[in-house]
Amino acid sequence: MHRPEKAVAKLVAAVATPHGPMLPQQVAQSPGTLKTESLMKEVRRRLEEAAPDVILVVASDHFTNFFYNNLPQFCVGVVESAEGPAETYCLMPTLQIRGDTGLARGLLNHGLNAGFDLAIAQELRLDHSVVVPLHFVAPSEDIPVVPLYVNGLAPPLPLARRCYAFGQEIRRFIEKLAGNQRVALLASGSISLEVGGPQVGWTDEPWVETVVDHLGRGAYRGLTRRATEKRMAAAGNVSGELLCWITVTGAVGDTRPAFLETDGGSGFAAWDLG
Repeated sequence: MHRPEKAVAKLVAAVATPHGPMLPQQVAQSPGTLKTESLMKEVRRRLEEAAPDVILVVASDHFTNFFYNNLPQFCVGVVESAEGPAETYCLMPTLQIRGDTGLARGLLNHGLNAGFDLAIAQELRLDHSVVVPLHFVAPSEDIPVVPLYVNGLAPPLPLARRCYAFGQEIRRFIEKLAGNQRVALLASGSISLEVGGPQVGWTDEPWVETVVDHLGRGAYRGLTRRATEKRMAAAGNVSGELLCWITVTGAVGDTRPAFLETDGGSGFAAWDLG
C-alpha cells in the first residue's frame, strides 16, 4: 500500500538588507529619490513573489535586549508578539510582529541537539535591526516573524564558520519541519559601517568588493575564511553585522543570489529558493 509523502516545510527565499535607523525618515522626506529606496523595493518584490508564510529575521541586537553583562552569541526569540522600534530616534511607524512560538521553540531544540548553545528570549523589544528591514520589505503584520539574534557587535564575536554552520542547521530544521509552511530568511546588517567612531562616513570599498564578489560567485565558505573578526572590524566598528549575512548563506546551499546590489557599505540581496 502506497503511503502519501509527509508534507514538510520549505525554505522558499532568502533576502538581506541594511537597517540604518534613519532610513525610514530619509525615504519619507525624499520619496523616490534615494537609491536605497529602489533597492529595498526590489528586495520586497522578490520576497513577495516567494509568498512566505513565516519570516526568520537574523539580526544583531543593538544593546536593546542584551548588554555586556548578559550577551548571547546566538539567541532565538520565542515570543507571541513584540513591537518596535525601541529607539526614540528611529522615526517610523510602530511595527508589531506576531511570533511563531511553535516554530521558534522547534528551532531552539533542534539547534541544541545539533550542538549549538542557543539562548532563548521569551520577551523582546525590537530595535531597528529587526523593524527597519521589515518596514521596507515585509510591512504586513499578518506574516509571523521569528527573530534570531547573532552577536555581530560586541567582541568577542562568534566565528564566521560557526555562523555559517548555524545557517546550515536552520535549513536542516526547516526541511524536517512537518507541514507545508513556506519559510523565508531575512539577514539584517551592513557590510562596511562605522557608527560614532573616527571613521564615520567612510566605506571600506575593497572589503565591500571582496564580500560582493564572494556572494555573487556563491563562494560562501571562502567568505567565512576571509571574514575574521579583525578584518570585519577594519571595515567599521559595526561591520560584524556581516555575520548575519553569513548565517543566511549557510542556509541557501550552493544557490547564488538572483539579485545583489550595493549602496556604499550597504548590501541588498535576494536568493530564489522556491
